[in-house]
Amino acid sequence: MEIQFVNNKPYKHIIINNFLNDNKAKALLRALKKEKFEEKDSDLFQFRQTQELKYSKNKIVCEFYRFFSSREFLDLIGKITGKKLRKVDMAGTLYIDTDYLLCHDDRLEGRKIAYVYYLSEDFKEKDGGSFVLFDSKNKKVNKAAKKYYPKWNSLLLFEVSKKSWHEVEEVVGNKKRYAIGGWFH
Repeated sequence: MEIQFVNNKPYKHIIINNFLNDNKAKALLRALKKEKFEEKDSDLFQFRQTQELKYSKNKIVCEFYRFFSSREFLDLIGKITGKKLRKVDMAGTLYIDTDYLLCHDDRLEGRKIAYVYYLSEDFKEKDGGSFVLFDSKNKKVNKAAKKYYPKWNSLLLFEVSKKSWHEVEEVVGNKKRYAIGGWFH
């Protein structure tokens, strides 16, 4: 996996399919749906987000956070990415019809690796909500290079850098795009 992460274009990233046992993923989605989502709206984005999930009162959500922030998991992600990681930020997101996140690079507050764990059921490319990676030219965003639709129970990891330009395409229709995401520091 480390070689795949390093060699992927337009910048370092990897998708891990079937990340959790399917029953655990379904239980986590049910738990996530019980969290409170607040609307986020600016010129850059429109979607709904939970509070930091380490403060959740839900046992299943807390177990997932503890797993993700465990020394063993941080070391595994560090081995895949070649980064020494010490902590994780985590929040749930919900995108519905017309929600989006415009192109940006995530460089902020010591972020090293960004991640998105998809809990979107039955999404297809035509439903929108795809994660788009852009290439860069002369240190500026250039054009869309790769696109991943929110595939159930898949984990996307990418290195946060000067060229990690990405966006979430507008969701189109009645499907709900649930995910858990954040950054490893």
